[in-house]
Amino acid sequence: MTRDRRLRVAALALALTVAPLLVLGDVWNEPRVVDFRESPAQVTGALVLAAVSVAALATAFRRWPEAFAIAAFATLPLRVPISIGGETANLLVPLYAVIAGGVVSLALAARRGEARATPPSAAAGPQRWLIYALASTLLLYAIQTSYSEDVSNAIENIGFFLVPFAALFCLLQEVEWRPRLLGRVLIAVAAVAAACSAVAIYQWLSRDLFLNPELFDANQLHVYFRVNSIFYDPNILGRYLALAITAIGAYISWNDDRRVLAAALATGALLLAATTLSFSITSFAAVLAGLGMVAVLRWAWRGAAVAAAIGLVCLLALILAGGLPNSDIQSDRGIDSGRSDLIEGGIDLAQKRPVAGWGSGSFGAAFVQEEDPEARSAVSHSEPITVAAEQGAIGLVVYIAFVVFALATLLGARAGASPVRTTVAACFVAIFVHSLGYAGFIIDPATWALLGLGVALRRSPPEASATMAS
Repeated sequence: MTRDRRLRVAALALALTVAPLLVLGDVWNEPRVVDFRESPAQVTGALVLAAVSVAALATAFRRWPEAFAIAAFATLPLRVPISIGGETANLLVPLYAVIAGGVVSLALAARRGEARATPPSAAAGPQRWLIYALASTLLLYAIQTSYSEDVSNAIENIGFFLVPFAALFCLLQEVEWRPRLLGRVLIAVAAVAAACSAVAIYQWLSRDLFLNPELFDANQLHVYFRVNSIFYDPNILGRYLALAITAIGAYISWNDDRRVLAAALATGALLLAATTLSFSITSFAAVLAGLGMVAVLRWAWRGAAVAAAIGLVCLLALILAGGLPNSDIQSDRGIDSGRSDLIEGGIDLAQKRPVAGWGSGSFGAAFVQEEDPEARSAVSHSEPITVAAEQGAIGLVVYIAFVVFALATLLGARAGASPVRTTVAACFVAIFVHSLGYAGFIIDPATWALLGLGVALRRSPPEASATMAS
């Protein structure tokens, strides 16, 4: 990443301008888009709303610089249903607006020659190689779109996920990460997670769901009732709550204020209850991995016993929620839920094109074409298998390098001596483990946000990451 601030801003602005244009060009002639663009009132209203929102956020970020970081982490999970031409898509609109507002705010600061009180140092060591790996991931994904079996899906992944999240990663490098700001970010994350959990518990008590009618129909066939809160998929709810639980667990492990600990424990219990009601096995695995990493980094070898205790508690919670092995949760393919067929199909796809794969974003199309023409779901549910099938050995090399350098950056340089760096490292491990059973690793904004914060903390003065102040 160049140290020339104006050049960085120009690159970010260009990327965020081109990405939606690529998506728009790909869907330009689709009926739902044709209906929308043929209505001047709708187009004008959408453009005005977007401009006003971005301008308001940019103004707020200029006046309160810390607001960007808080808003970015608070909006990571928030999706808004957008209906166009009778079809609905759940998009990360609040996060997109925050990113756009952050770029505009940064551009204004660069134009006026404003500089940070402590400018970020140049990347060195593993974080430099991590940035190279991230850049290689983006470049390779774009190149392999050229021969993809599903070019439209690849373009949507680039426009809706990779480009804006890469911009988020860069913007987080511009933030002055002071202890008080870190504490406020944690409070914002916990508050949003608690609200999502409250909605999930309400759904379970009322037996009512939002956004996903297919999940409601599936719940009618079982004795257990899965909740999804404000998300389309219960596993996405579980992933977000697993990250928040991990962050709260790290905070608890470093804090000795009884009043604060009571509030943190109560919040963590609420989040764990909602995670249980999602019936997401991968999310429980993520919780175990995240809290286990916190224990290891905090207490070294003694952390293994703490991690084992955490695992036992989570296992008991799952059994209490789902019943004994002969209960309904264990029937109807139980934990497998049909994923083994998708995994086996993904491995078969990778073997058919082992070097370069079937192209970016092509897993679903290739699976239906080559493995099961009648498949209703064609997602591998495992990030390495998705990469192997779509991008082949070339993609796997880049993916492995990315993971290795990310772990080296987040876990190196005595990460366990800092509660904040412990939190970031443990949350990254949690989302990585979750992606092994649910995929969506590189297209999840939390991955990029954690890496952005982790790299920034490695560059910042030691006192900025020494504690999580209230």
